[in-house]
Amino acid sequence: MPAARGRATLAVMRTLAIAVLSLAACGPMGPSARSLHVVEGELVHSRPPAPHAYESYLRARLALDATPPDPDAALSYLRRAQRSDPRDPHLWATRAEAEALKGDFEGARTSARRALALSPGYPPAQRVLATIDGGARSAEAP
Repeated sequence: MPAARGRATLAVMRTLAIAVLSLAACGPMGPSARSLHVVEGELVHSRPPAPHAYESYLRARLALDATPPDPDAALSYLRRAQRSDPRDPHLWATRAEAEALKGDFEGARTSARRALALSPGYPPAQRVLATIDGGARSAEAP
């Protein structure tokens, strides 16, 4: 009788193991809907930010979109957001945008390059660099 009970226990354990592995295989693969979002018309993947970092980013975005733009306020909010999330390429790209608005083109290049180091080919950072470099070339033209 103990041998039969042992075989039955083993069979139940095998069945449970197969069920658990099957459920794990049905889990989401790749990025979740929460980590995909559209940034400036581009679908990008990044991990969701901390709520207070996102609030600071939104305040920075409002400062940049104001008439007239307030890049100093935007930079203050972005620095706050970056203390919580220094590896977010969008924060770096937005910081580059604010620095460019202030006329700090070297700072803007550094921030955009940091965004690209975190996320190679990141479209918002590429756009900032193209704007800065295009503006620098047109300022040098006779």
